[in-house]
Amino acid sequence: MYTSKDIAELLFPEVTITVEELYAKYPKRGLGEGSLVTRFAPSPTGYVHIGGVYQAVINSFLAHSTGGKFMLRIEDTDKKREVEGSADLIYPLLIKMGIKIDEGYVSKEEEIGEYGPYLQSNRTEYYKAFVKDLVSRGLAYPCFCTEEEEEIARNEQKRLSAPSGYHGRWAKCRNLSYEQVKENLDAGKTFKIRIKSDGDQYERVTCNDVLRGEISFIENFVDYVILKSDKTALYHLAHLVDDTLMRTTTVIRDESWLPSVPLHLQLFRYMNLPAPNYLHTAQVMTVDPNTNVVRKISKRYDAWADSRWFFEQGYPTKAIIEYLLTLINSNFEEWRAENPTLPEEDFNLSIEKMSKSGAIFDIEKLNNISKDIISKMNKDTLYSLAYDWAKTYDQKLASLIEKDAEYFKRIINIERESVKPRKDYVTFKDIYSQVEYMYDEYFDNPVVYDFKKITDKETIIELVNEYFNNYFDINDDNTVWFGKIKEMCDKLGYASNIKEYKKNPDNFKGNVADISTVLRVVFTTRSCTPNLYEIMQILGKDELYKRFKFFTENYQN
Repeated sequence: MYTSKDIAELLFPEVTITVEELYAKYPKRGLGEGSLVTRFAPSPTGYVHIGGVYQAVINSFLAHSTGGKFMLRIEDTDKKREVEGSADLIYPLLIKMGIKIDEGYVSKEEEIGEYGPYLQSNRTEYYKAFVKDLVSRGLAYPCFCTEEEEEIARNEQKRLSAPSGYHGRWAKCRNLSYEQVKENLDAGKTFKIRIKSDGDQYERVTCNDVLRGEISFIENFVDYVILKSDKTALYHLAHLVDDTLMRTTTVIRDESWLPSVPLHLQLFRYMNLPAPNYLHTAQVMTVDPNTNVVRKISKRYDAWADSRWFFEQGYPTKAIIEYLLTLINSNFEEWRAENPTLPEEDFNLSIEKMSKSGAIFDIEKLNNISKDIISKMNKDTLYSLAYDWAKTYDQKLASLIEKDAEYFKRIINIERESVKPRKDYVTFKDIYSQVEYMYDEYFDNPVVYDFKKITDKETIIELVNEYFNNYFDINDDNTVWFGKIKEMCDKLGYASNIKEYKKNPDNFKGNVADISTVLRVVFTTRSCTPNLYEIMQILGKDELYKRFKFFTENYQN
């Protein structure tokens, strides 16, 4: 009489390695008590979603805060959805984001670590070994049903309002004999492997989620496919095998996986294995700008769903990570305020401070964080990061920087290294438009002068000529320079004291700010710039006279 073990051998004669041998091949890790082993396991279906980066940050920070290990595993078993070459984009992107990866898939040519392969398509032998073991013990079985037959069953279940899925009288292959299995194989029929569920739809199973506490589910009673007919593993089986052999202690994934927990617990039970700890995070959501309704992030509507967008826009990676940490832990902003100079890696990410509800991604808040981070960079750091970015994304800015690196540093350092530095740049993309007027070639083209409050042409010409004829001296220090501007105000009927002007505005033609604006526009064409005196010092005497001459030729005439 044939047994389940005979059926397993009939189905998988080529599989010679046993699960016991695999357990021995990948022994327990020699880590300290309480150390977490976590993993980020994306599918190579194109770009890395910003929600994936969010998950990677959580996994990395929790592992490293406990002295553990963080892995990158590529789940490429769904070949229909795979985008060629996208697997090799994941590791470099995460590294560029500043996420520390201890082991895992790097590229087709390279992996790091001793618990691989970290590409699922290279682990087929392992999956089949586990499946063969399950079949041999009567806990899984081959299914020869066609798609058409399964569609008929689904329609009947729908008509009868019965629970959907392969179970009960619809599980036609559940109890095939050895002879029936062999007959199907001899007929050339393909098969998939299903778990033989012992669950009851009227019973419940519990899971003690690390974040959410005890959660109760209906037991899994469906005979789910765990190995497809092409012998590739479904996620449910791959999760069991990979996280067991890689010795993952904590499976961190978003809440959309909660419905799969009963099946996963069942699979671990079938293999007589302890299930890893589960931590189901809140999904990252957004507020639709058109409807004001909270929804999932969508590539169709949200360009920033693709995490590469943040690089293209010029966000410092530090800003991206720090913003994600504000979504992950409610106390990160308080920690940052108390520790302004510490690296974000020193933050002790807390599971207790993680939200159980949807995290709303807010671009404006990211912008504020990015602006603050850039403002605190010294000129050398900003120069280096901006230039690296510009070489890929903004050739115009790169060309300006390459003309004279030290000159560029002087420009971006205006009002920078101070107690309250200026916050002009949200991203590196903003730099070019805010420094271009400091270069000669900007004035080679027609420019528009907008002097704001003072609009009379003759008055403007009078003010500019008065300054250059009687007050301009590039050697003046800041105090002397501003004193001359105030002296010029008094001479021409403008208030040199703003408070006095506010008390009696009718007594003056304008005030010192209006005079400064005129000079600012002549020198830069902008009415709002960093400190005018510092700009003049950087431009130098010859360039200032050149711009004065340009003004007289293009405005007066």
